[in-house]
Amino acid sequence: MPETLASERAALHAEWQQKTIKDDPIFGTVMTNPELCAELLRRALPELTIKWVKDADPQHTIQATPTAKGIRIDVYARDDQERTYTVEMQMVNEHNLPFRMREYQKLMDQEILNSGDDYDKLANYPTYVIFFCNFDYYHRGLARYQFEFREKWHPEIAAGDLRTLVVFNTKAKDYQHAAEIRPFFDMIRGTVDTKDKFVAAVDAEVQAIRADKQREARFVKEQIELRRQLRKSREEGQIQERNKNTLGLIKALEKRGMTTPEIVAMIADAQSISQAEAQKYYDQLVIVS
Repeated sequence: MPETLASERAALHAEWQQKTIKDDPIFGTVMTNPELCAELLRRALPELTIKWVKDADPQHTIQATPTAKGIRIDVYARDDQERTYTVEMQMVNEHNLPFRMREYQKLMDQEILNSGDDYDKLANYPTYVIFFCNFDYYHRGLARYQFEFREKWHPEIAAGDLRTLVVFNTKAKDYQHAAEIRPFFDMIRGTVDTKDKFVAAVDAEVQAIRADKQREARFVKEQIELRRQLRKSREEGQIQERNKNTLGLIKALEKRGMTTPEIVAMIADAQSISQAEAQKYYDQLVIVS
């Protein structure tokens, strides 16, 4: 095994052992435990009565059509009253949170409705898009921001579409309407209170997942392949940019009256390649253009 690959594997193994509940895929995997998933939702939304959840699915993919942009959700679940939840752990502010929630909401409805279904079916499936953010997107210091659709000039009139967006801010100082979820926020920030039964159970799951050698090996393999693809994409992008620039140079030199042999010689000199290689490169660029 080449030294660079060996060192990359070693670094990824070390990275796996440092993962916590805030990291992908740990969070989604922990929430496949239906009892833990239900308890998280109870603490996040204490005003709801949630007996149990079913279909807790990590890394759930929704794509409306083969050509449409799809989404991969950390946790997708449904409770005993058919309320449907998507739950995301968002550590980095990508400055597009409202639009992500808009897309998630749309695709959730599309997954619920089958061809030929009446829109009334959605009345049986209230939806909740939940984001746990390691930043305060709305800059008000609140731990919980909750959005529903209401009439602009008379906000006491609800649209009644049963859609709810909830954004949690783990950096909050004001825990009004979010006291129950605070120990979980502390865990995200690195403080594990094992006196809290839920936090202790989640921590035990995290440790069990990190100790699973098959999961670790799969993580390392997937990351190595992902990095390989990224390197390949960068290299291809660099080649395309070089080709574009060289073609522009060729056209400029042709306008100045330079002959093909002169242009090929200049390409060979600029890129430190042989005349034959430069001629082949020139021919490929001219043919493609």
